[in-house]
Amino acid sequence: MGLIFFALLFPVLLGVAFLLGRYLRNRFTDGLELSAVTRQHLELYRGGQLPEADVEAAKCCFREWLEHGEMERIESSLRAGTEFVVRVRALAEIGTEEACRILEKQLTRRLSNDQLEQSWYWIDLASSLRMLNREESLPLLLNCVGPTDEFPLVHYFAAETVCFVSFAGYLAEPTTLQGHLAMRLLHRVLEGLRVGVPPHVVVEGRLGDLVETLWDHRPEPVHPLLVRILVEVRRLLRRVPHLQRNFADEAFEQEAFELQLAHWRSLEDVLTEYLHDAGPDLAERVPSMPEAGQREALLALNDLRYDAGSALLPLLDDDRLAHPGLAVQVLRWSKDPGVALTLRSWVHRRISQARRGMKRLRSWPPRRPSFPEDLPYPAILYALRGHPSLETEQFLLNATHDWDPTCRAAAVGSLGWWEPISRAEVLLHLQEARFDPSPEVRHAARAALARLGERQALQWFRQALVSDNKPRALEAIQAVAVEDITLLWPDLDQLTESDDPDLAYCAREALELLQEELDHAAGR
Repeated sequence: MGLIFFALLFPVLLGVAFLLGRYLRNRFTDGLELSAVTRQHLELYRGGQLPEADVEAAKCCFREWLEHGEMERIESSLRAGTEFVVRVRALAEIGTEEACRILEKQLTRRLSNDQLEQSWYWIDLASSLRMLNREESLPLLLNCVGPTDEFPLVHYFAAETVCFVSFAGYLAEPTTLQGHLAMRLLHRVLEGLRVGVPPHVVVEGRLGDLVETLWDHRPEPVHPLLVRILVEVRRLLRRVPHLQRNFADEAFEQEAFELQLAHWRSLEDVLTEYLHDAGPDLAERVPSMPEAGQREALLALNDLRYDAGSALLPLLDDDRLAHPGLAVQVLRWSKDPGVALTLRSWVHRRISQARRGMKRLRSWPPRRPSFPEDLPYPAILYALRGHPSLETEQFLLNATHDWDPTCRAAAVGSLGWWEPISRAEVLLHLQEARFDPSPEVRHAARAALARLGERQALQWFRQALVSDNKPRALEAIQAVAVEDITLLWPDLDQLTESDDPDLAYCAREALELLQEELDHAAGR
């Protein structure tokens, strides 16, 4: 493909499900096929090549149009589809000022309503502009994440963007709009290092220098995005041995990587102190924050796994809380015994579990939420997995009969996180859910049974882990980690020595996630 960063890209080899995560799994579930553009890029990143004849033909055509000043004609040819990357490559190889301006202009266009396809176009453009050292393009790239940084492949888009030489300058001004956008992208690329972004970006993007620059210019008071960035740095420091494996045969790159790590290690003590004080500060300030700031603060509290029950419980019925669903997710980590009672009472005041359980079970969620907009019912069911009691267990069991599979899956997925109080009843409900019409519910039931040590469920995951179907094995590794199936720790440990580097990589990350869950449970 000829684009610098993605010459190093190996995560596509991890399998479609691992690369694109939940987005593609939902596409498959909905019975939708991948677009031609996605298939094209997956093939390119597996080692395929763009047709050189097509690139040369596009270059010849574009040069002629550029000579005659026919810019609009070039722009109109940059349409969504498989020819887009060919034409972007052609313009990048021409590399004139006019060609660069045309490429930049595409960053302001919405080329496709398909989020995944649009992400590929942005990555193509970012890669080409970085190949051309087009530093003037950086503000436009930052603006791509202005509305949201929750689009498919955002980690890979971030990996391209942070590698621009002038990126550090924006981190030195974190209180500005563009400085804030730069922080969001830095967070995404650090997060991406745990989900497949190659560690070479640490060197190319000088991520050690970037984090140190941000720390030296940190805003006051405690900034939620800085908290999230430092949480990721702390998590990555625990994964250094895994990251170092990628440089075993590259002495120069290994030395450069170690130099960047030295910046992180030098901040480790102050980083720990900052994060220790961040939870209480953010929890106290949530009510007075604007909507966007509230969201970031709640995400930071969730990353910290901070017990914010005393601060958030009084706000659940308060108009000042703009993101009740996020607040409820944070309450999963609370040790306040009043949290579960408050959440259950909130549901009982708004809906009837018994009435919802009388309708025929549906296989697919309705187009619109089946519960009141101001009641984050699935989030409540999720949060209750952190609050074991007989009352909570019965509440979750009642919800396993909900007609809406979204609620049913959330309820089933929150069983098995503690030793059941009414074990026979819980197992009976999980066995029934195993044959649910919804695939999401069936998966949640299988995972819950595996957490509780049910042999058949454990065997299903064991077989998936050693499957010859690589995407299935990779997805099984992810599921074991996300569902906290610690009984399969030995099986993951064996996979860390797999001859397949992708399976070994994913298994090591899964073990790190399981360890983090154990550390939290132990109060470490």
